Amino acid sequence: MTKHGVFLALLIPTAALAAPPAAYTPPPGTPPMAPATAEAAPLDLGPLVDKLVADLTRDSRTQAKSFRMLISLGRPAVPYVVAHLGDSRSLPEQSIWVQAVTGRSDTQYHPWFVHDGLLAVLKELTGFSRAPLTGHLLPSQRAKSVRKWVTFCVERYPRQAAVCQRALQNGAVPGAVADSEVAFSGH
Repeated sequence: MTKHGVFLALLIPTAALAAPPAAYTPPPGTPPMAPATAEAAPLDLGPLVDKLVADLTRDSRTQAKSFRMLISLGRPAVPYVVAHLGDSRSLPEQSIWVQAVTGRSDTQYHPWFVHDGLLAVLKELTGFSRAPLTGHLLPSQRAKSVRKWVTFCVERYPRQAAVCQRALQNGAVPGAVADSEVAFSGH
């Protein structure tokens, strides 16, 4: 093959790639699609997050699955996760393993209570931490972290501010204990 022949052999497939793609035509009888809106309504993840948070205290296996699912919901779930902060129910397993994304090692958290586990979920979803993730927080420290997360949530998700602010009403969660009780109960 001559020099020009090699050049043409390489040029013809390249020219085919540069051609505009054929327009998509739907099959006959397909109903027309509604036009996409510039701003889609946020998906209501509330019922799903409610169920997953409720399942955190069932048993170790369900807890692990629920934490994985909460993290897999991604950033749209942040306001709904924040809404459950302040929940002082004990977890059946004081360990959460988060599988690493590429280029990062697996992470282990040691939450004692639902609130602490949700802080780990929020850290994974947002990259931010608003309280120590040790699992050894006093109820007053948990209340302070709730206020910080609510502020963060309202600023970042203004359309879901009411969802974020539900966390401020979680002080009377069943099983809640006072700071003095924690200090003397060995928690």
